[in-house]
Amino acid sequence: NKHVLLRIDFASVWVSLKFSSDLVLDPLLHTGHPDKLGHNDLVPLQKEVMAGGLSIVTAAIFLAGEMAGSGVLALPYALLGTGWAGLFLIVFFTINSLFTGTRLGLCWVMLEDRYDEFKGEVRDPYPAIGKKAFGRAGEIISLICICFTLYGGGCVFIVLISQLLQGVLMELFDLDWSICFWMLITACTLAPLTWFGTPKDFWPIAVGALVTTVVACIIIMVNVAQEGAEFEKVVYPAPTVNGFFSAFGTIMFAFAGASTFPTIQADMKDRSQFKYAAIFAILILFLIYFPMASVGYFSLGDQVEDNIVVAMSNGWQKVTVEIMLLLHLVTAFPIITNPPAQMFEEMLKIPTSFNIKRCLFRTFSVFGLLFIAETIPSFGAILNLVGGSTVTLLTFVFPPLFYMRIADATIGVKGVQEKRIPLWERIYCWALILIGVAGGCVATYSAIVSIADAEFSQPCYISTNVTASASH
Repeated sequence: NKHVLLRIDFASVWVSLKFSSDLVLDPLLHTGHPDKLGHNDLVPLQKEVMAGGLSIVTAAIFLAGEMAGSGVLALPYALLGTGWAGLFLIVFFTINSLFTGTRLGLCWVMLEDRYDEFKGEVRDPYPAIGKKAFGRAGEIISLICICFTLYGGGCVFIVLISQLLQGVLMELFDLDWSICFWMLITACTLAPLTWFGTPKDFWPIAVGALVTTVVACIIIMVNVAQEGAEFEKVVYPAPTVNGFFSAFGTIMFAFAGASTFPTIQADMKDRSQFKYAAIFAILILFLIYFPMASVGYFSLGDQVEDNIVVAMSNGWQKVTVEIMLLLHLVTAFPIITNPPAQMFEEMLKIPTSFNIKRCLFRTFSVFGLLFIAETIPSFGAILNLVGGSTVTLLTFVFPPLFYMRIADATIGVKGVQEKRIPLWERIYCWALILIGVAGGCVATYSAIVSIADAEFSQPCYISTNVTASASH
């Protein structure tokens, strides 16, 4: 089936870094300190952010729209290896995502209270948090993880959009064009969408990303429920250990997306309210994920596919879902590529206002991703390894680690409100770190095995007849 949806199984490779015992945050100085900028000097910029910033609702829509993507389509299949117990995994990751998302938000609030440079516009918020937590090493590792994750996801989106375009137009208009040609058309279409500055400049796109996903999921559930009702008997395979770890990686991926959290928080009117946006967004995801997994698995049993769309019966419902997914990918693309674009623009001293330099840089970035996609049109296994390791770090390892580090730096500092982490919360943070590392390593091993067994096609610009292949 040409309608193949590529999934990045998120895994984790934990790089042990030994930080010297004397590596601590700089003295925490309030705005009144003579060595810091005065608060009044930043009032005009702060007012500008407040006036055009995101509300709690729009920030939540951004978070949910960015996170709710292709991962939801694999949830019913994930339950094949766990049985009904897999539903508890979804609840487990919902709770953990709520915790890590809010801890990452608290990191920003604590730093904004201590450092004046965090009160204005910050174009690289996640690496900035990493720098305050673990110095230059934390900043560099965060930057590398974000670039690999989000630009890697951008490559995947180009391939997926091209596959969906090829499939839909083939079915509707019998238009048989090469996937490589569709990737070129896709890149040309996506480039202008990336020219918006920061998330607050394109909030309608986030609404579109979330709405299309919700509509597609509703149609899928109705279709598979009707199809399952026609079965004489639904067979449910016995759970396995390998199935459990596979489901662990699949569900973890569905809740990934923390790398964009600080970028969206930085664009809020009141950044201290981010925790409410994160809670709202995760609850939206739960209301999508839990029914999708339940209906798909209990309706089809062992007949469910790793991409639930493939299990749908042919007809207008399936075509509509493919169009909805296509719209989601198009609208989500500028969201996931925005954080690394802002970071590089800060390095290149490109102004924050709309300008030709920004348009040229982001267009160049999109065509750089196109070159990668055209060079390795069947690169799912590689992204399983690279994207998986970095996303697990950004989502489940770094947030609690940075949170403990930044909070502990307030202890015993004169003139600073101390943030003492309760014992239960500290234990929970370390448990999440260990779970993320262990589960990620297992998924990473699986990705390495996939790479060893993969057959790579020739680049598109060498063989124009390449058909992109991918595993969901």
